[in-house]
Amino acid sequence: MERRDNTARTRDLFLRLMSLVYMFAFASIYVQIPGLYGKNGIMPVHSLIQTIFGENKGKSAESLFLHTPTLLWFMKVDPDLGLEILSLLGVFFSFICILWQKVRIMPFLCILWLLYLSIYKVGETFLWFQWDILLLEAGFLTILVAPVVNRKSDPITGASYHRQLPFFLVKWLLFRLMFASGIVKLTSQCPTWWGLTALNYHYESQCIPTPLAWWAHHSPDAVHQLSVIGAYIIEIAIPFLFISPVRLHRLVAAYAQIFLMILIYLSGNYNFFNILTVVLCLSLFDDDHLDFLKDFFTFGCIRAKPQVKIQHVTPLQSFVNFIGCLGALGFYGYWIYHLFGYKNGKFFLNFKPNDLNEFMKWVMPYLVALGVVTFSLKAICMVWKMLFRRSLNTLIKFLLILGPSVYILTISMVPFSSLQPGFSGNLWPIAHTWHRQSLRFDLVHSYGLFRRMTGVGGRPEVVLEGSHAENGNWREYHFNYKPGKTTVSPPWVAPHQPRLDWQMWFAALDNYHRNPWLISFMHRLLRGEPDVLKLIDRSKNPFKERPPKLIRAVLYHYHYTRPLKDGGLPKAWWKREFKSIYVPAIQKDDTTALEFLKYHRLMPLSHPKVRAQPGMVEMFCRKVRESTEQMSPELLLWSLALTAFFLSLLGSILPFNFGSN
Repeated sequence: MERRDNTARTRDLFLRLMSLVYMFAFASIYVQIPGLYGKNGIMPVHSLIQTIFGENKGKSAESLFLHTPTLLWFMKVDPDLGLEILSLLGVFFSFICILWQKVRIMPFLCILWLLYLSIYKVGETFLWFQWDILLLEAGFLTILVAPVVNRKSDPITGASYHRQLPFFLVKWLLFRLMFASGIVKLTSQCPTWWGLTALNYHYESQCIPTPLAWWAHHSPDAVHQLSVIGAYIIEIAIPFLFISPVRLHRLVAAYAQIFLMILIYLSGNYNFFNILTVVLCLSLFDDDHLDFLKDFFTFGCIRAKPQVKIQHVTPLQSFVNFIGCLGALGFYGYWIYHLFGYKNGKFFLNFKPNDLNEFMKWVMPYLVALGVVTFSLKAICMVWKMLFRRSLNTLIKFLLILGPSVYILTISMVPFSSLQPGFSGNLWPIAHTWHRQSLRFDLVHSYGLFRRMTGVGGRPEVVLEGSHAENGNWREYHFNYKPGKTTVSPPWVAPHQPRLDWQMWFAALDNYHRNPWLISFMHRLLRGEPDVLKLIDRSKNPFKERPPKLIRAVLYHYHYTRPLKDGGLPKAWWKREFKSIYVPAIQKDDTTALEFLKYHRLMPLSHPKVRAQPGMVEMFCRKVRESTEQMSPELLLWSLALTAFFLSLLGSILPFNFGSN
């Protein structure tokens, strides 16, 4: 009897780790809700809800949900409290999905997706990141990958065989993410990417670097150039191996992406993005490789019990695999030799922007066809196998999952085709129609990480300063994570994302007129709002006794310090130079500032309603928040993950179990 479904346990691991990513995302945003979205937060969520409700007077909650898909419309609590409840529910459901295999099913994963969508839709500026939309797209695919019911503790049977088709869509998502992230670096015409000098600035200019970034920044130029070339190969060339019929190609491609994510994780704090991308790489694995990894990391002490006989590889298959690997090695070696050059101690690109444009015009139709044809062949092969080796029941399940899978594949072509301007007009009209209809639910997106390199002339950083008098002593506010005081080490914070610190980085790249939330933030500091102050370093608050009368924003350029000539380490991590006044000094009752806040609906509630007797739900949320505020956000996230891990380990040892494999 041959193995009927060689990706069943891999898919279950994928669902389990996706639940872990969800838990990180929900817990991270939960600790920041009062300061970001509370009644007196930086961007009060009640203002957005009131605006949408005012524009749609008389409409039912269902109609409002179709306009802006968030469960807040159905909750009879204040919007900021509603966000806390949604986040806590997300943490709870994702936690139990990590523990219990029987709840890693379609209904629960649908709840997780809907909860995060509800938060994302009202999160505005502080949730407009590519990893948030990537989590939503990957999260929707988990609904299709997950079984409707887990009746058996071992998912290796063919009961969920039809779920392999949406699992292919996970692979297609990974391909679009990585290929687009590589291509946009070149299509953006950024001179640092074309000159292979991007990493000379990246480690210094990225949002929240780690301590290792300081060391990476001082690597030789040749190392930076080779690293950029390696990124191009991993992100643009290697993804074509994702859909190779040769198993070794897929495994090598997976580990190449994982290697890149580990390097990014070590040098920069990109919250749950790196972990999420690694989880997507599971779509390139199978159960046999999981068994190999289990034996490898346990030194063969723990072996999976053979459930079914594994079909041996024939000499012909071995020969085909060998030729395929040899051919791929020769193909990539040939093009690497012709596309990259080395002269006078420097590497360079052996092609021009016009060559890239011609390549993209030529390759885009083939990429779209590649996705469609590979998906179709996968579906046809599965139908063929089920007709001759499966029951009619499995075939019916497959046909039911086929419709949503075709829909997702079709609409994904629209954002993917944006890599080549004008190409989307060549797509089928139905693709554009379906895509427009799905926009409100954020099912598919375009991607392109690190499109242009910032901080070439120095890392711009906005520093807030307060004073009790216009001509008085200006004292600096300190943040928990972003660079400020030059002697403070860069932090380790992932998978938590301090969203205020991230937006401060984006604000420094533009002006405050395009970042109205910054004026709101400064105004809240003038008011001394406790929830907002919790988003920054309270231990170093220069105005603990009373808020300042004036506050301003100053623009500095930061640079890493250099190692000393004797090989020693400097006392400071950074050095900085003053550039300009970013926002002139404002006061709490400044008329211009207040009008600015009113225009952007960022005014706090002057007299928020305080209930004499809070309800049980509100009291519960208060108790939870009091408990979680006793530790740092990053410690809270890892504590949740380690608790889930030890409970799973305990469940596998004791007579009872949590349903894990």
